[in-house]
Amino acid sequence: MGDDRMTVRVHVSAVEDASLVHQALRSWLGDVDISRDASPSHHGPTMITLSADLQRNAELRRGIAGLGEEVCGHLRDEHASRMDDDGGLHFRLDLDALLSGAMVLAPPGSSRSVKVRYKVAVYPGQTAQGRILEVLTNEAL
Repeated sequence: MGDDRMTVRVHVSAVEDASLVHQALRSWLGDVDISRDASPSHHGPTMITLSADLQRNAELRRGIAGLGEEVCGHLRDEHASRMDDDGGLHFRLDLDALLSGAMVLAPPGSSRSVKVRYKVAVYPGQTAQGRILEVLTNEAL
C-alpha cells in the first residue's frame, strides 16, 4: 500500500459524550492515535473534533477490514462518484450506527457522521480508481 493514507474525522457537539465516540473509533480502528481538538462552535458551546490519520499498513488493513463487506461493496459500486482529483475516496459513516457497533454509510447530508478519506498512492501504470478497487477488494492488503 506504500504511501496510502486514511483520515477519519468526527465532530462531537457539547451535548454528546466524546469519550463514547472515542471508544467507538478505537473499536473500529484499533490502537491508533486519535487526536482531540476543542474549539468554540459557531453558536457558542465547545465543539470537539476527534481525528485519526492512518498511514501504517496494519492500521490501513484494520480500517478497511473493519468497514465490512457490505460497506466495501457499496463503495466499490460508487467509487467513481466518490473520488476526488487527487485519488482520494470520500465517504461518511453513520455515527449512531458506529456507536452501536455497526458500520453503515451515512445518507447524503447527514449531520451525525464520521468523515473518511482514503487517499491512494498511484505509480506508473496504475490509476487511482484501480488502486481504490484493489484496496476495497483486499487485493492490495
